[in-house]
Amino acid sequence: MKLGEIPVKTEKGRLEMRDRTDALSAVQRRLLILADGKRSVNELGAFVRAGELDAALAYLADFGYVTALGEPVALLPPAGPGYAAQEGSRPPRPATSPEEFEQVRAEASQFIRQRLGDAADPICAAVERSANPQELRQVLRGVQVFVGQRLDAAVTLSFARHFGAKLL
Repeated sequence: MKLGEIPVKTEKGRLEMRDRTDALSAVQRRLLILADGKRSVNELGAFVRAGELDAALAYLADFGYVTALGEPVALLPPAGPGYAAQEGSRPPRPATSPEEFEQVRAEASQFIRQRLGDAADPICAAVERSANPQELRQVLRGVQVFVGQRLDAAVTLSFARHFGAKLL
């Protein structure tokens, strides 16, 4: 499937969701769940790690779990490497806009500094070096583990959900 196309579950995909066989990997299953006829391939890229999207969607399409719905949506060029292409009809978000990304990056750094104090300096430096949403997602995965070792599980879960949702 190509950027801008909107995947939707086929009958086989709906049966897979209902029956939950072991035919799909975790990434393929996640994408099948998200193939709701509303999100474009471009948007689905935020839900998987770099390099996983194309192969997983190709498998789902090749084996008849998903198909493209209608015409591809129009996409604006990406703001730069590591940014997703923005759909023309949607407002900017951190994954597509450098300005929105800057705000999320500053918020993540502030969150970490408030909770870890002086121990946060090297982590905040890594967050602040992140040049785009893709890099920040990778850094925040490591930060989540580090924060989880020092704070309670509820705070760690809150951190992961809050910033993960912002970078979609």
